[in-house]
Amino acid sequence: MAPKVVVPADFGVENLHCEFHGNVVLKLQGGEDMRANSLILSYHSSVFVRLFLELHQSVLEMDDFSKASVKSFLEALYSGEIQLDRQLFRDVNKMCHVFEVDWLSRRCGDYFAGLVGDVSTSTDYQTLFFLFEEARFCSKTSKSNVLLDLVVQKMCGLENRAEIFVQPYMKNYTQLETSQLDIMLQITRENPVSLLTIVKQNIENGALFHDNDAYLVENIDLCKCLINDEALVEETFDVILDSSDLSRENERFVNKLYRQVYKDFKASNIEEEIEHSVSEDSLTSEYIELDSLFVSFQSFSNLGLQAFYDQSMVSPLMSNLYMFIEGLWHNINRLPPQPAMGFDWSTMILNINRLLSERNWKRISPKYLYDQTEDYKLVLQTLVRRAPHIISKTDDTYRLSGKVIDIVGSTEKKLRLSDLFARRVRIAYYLPQSATTKLCCSRSGSCGFILETEPVLKDGNPHKFKASISYDISKYPDDLHPHPEIIDVKETHLMLSAYFKNNFTRMKMMPCCLIWSGDGVRIEESSSGETWHLDPYILDPKEPVEIVVFM
Repeated sequence: MAPKVVVPADFGVENLHCEFHGNVVLKLQGGEDMRANSLILSYHSSVFVRLFLELHQSVLEMDDFSKASVKSFLEALYSGEIQLDRQLFRDVNKMCHVFEVDWLSRRCGDYFAGLVGDVSTSTDYQTLFFLFEEARFCSKTSKSNVLLDLVVQKMCGLENRAEIFVQPYMKNYTQLETSQLDIMLQITRENPVSLLTIVKQNIENGALFHDNDAYLVENIDLCKCLINDEALVEETFDVILDSSDLSRENERFVNKLYRQVYKDFKASNIEEEIEHSVSEDSLTSEYIELDSLFVSFQSFSNLGLQAFYDQSMVSPLMSNLYMFIEGLWHNINRLPPQPAMGFDWSTMILNINRLLSERNWKRISPKYLYDQTEDYKLVLQTLVRRAPHIISKTDDTYRLSGKVIDIVGSTEKKLRLSDLFARRVRIAYYLPQSATTKLCCSRSGSCGFILETEPVLKDGNPHKFKASISYDISKYPDDLHPHPEIIDVKETHLMLSAYFKNNFTRMKMMPCCLIWSGDGVRIEESSSGETWHLDPYILDPKEPVEIVVFM
């Protein structure tokens, strides 16, 4: 049997536009034609297979794309290589999505991530504008926010982002779409004063009170502005209300917003005082959702290894070393066979050392090495062998197994996979004595916390679930009480331990960052029953599972 053709491959770019081999005509802008071989194109994409074999097309209209980008795209399919630049990127990347050429789409993603990675506080506005608009275009055309999230996260890490990008981009903000304003609100979330200043100055200069002004003042975090610059907030409302063209409707809107802002501001101050109190009364009905890489992994999934590390250094989504290692494994898995040996570990170890130092992360528990799946264990063992210092040598890290308290709608106490995706579940975790010795706690029972999970359905079907730490005392068993002052939510990491449908004889843990990314759980039915796919794993929904907590 002939070996399967693996792309990218070098089919000889000299065979492109060949009268002998070219049985497909591609019509370019300006009336120019190019010839290509249908078999070579089909190796790269099932879209080409459908066009040629099922629809019997021999002529493809390519005039939606620039002539240079089509030629570069075809040369890449023939040679397995491509040299991208800013002029080629948009159309080549779009063709990758239209024709579903996955390997070339990843090359485009790596190229773009490299450009984003080079951004610094001295980057010029034109470069930032190019990256921003290209990412917005990709978001619109490919329905994916991967590149846009990457750009936004990078800009959020620039201390002078207001000066080098936000101010020039917002120069004519009344002409922008609401979606563009939403991204500006996101970029300035940590410093909304800069955006409010732009609105104030624009109206001061005689501009009419526009719908976009109303949208911005309604969505800017004015409570945060009050904390940082109360005078600016007052002056902005005065300028708006003094505007001669302000309609009665807008005047009522502005006055109502002004009253609401101060009401919210007062309420937030009261809540802050409550949060600083650790009394039992203040803990009632309080929940802290575990922010996790699981639900936002799309932002990291199509990056090169260096770009992945760069985002891990600044992204608030990446909150501990466990998440980074699991994300690293996911990216390494995209490399050729035997990935654990296939890239520059020395550079990555230096990067990890910088992460530990600059982000002040805890080291991982030695028990994290137990009961991992074979594919993940390979990367984990290689990493630990090269960087043993990432393992904690003290007793300040823990691996906790929980006790199921309640599965809503079920009388059983044995947690099954299907329960997590269909029911609310409460699980009690008891902290070891070494974690609580400094508390000098004199209360009866054990110190610990309750983890509550809640299903997230999609079209009424199992999809994902989210988890929160509950401090609602009424939900705690008599032998357990919480100590929120010693639980660092950012350093709390969950893993799912389960039986797999590939001959494992005991439960194994799986890196959770993949389970909740993308499409969540995918259910397949067969004569032998349901099979649940939590890529790349296959599980039986009726089998028992356990949520293991590392902290």
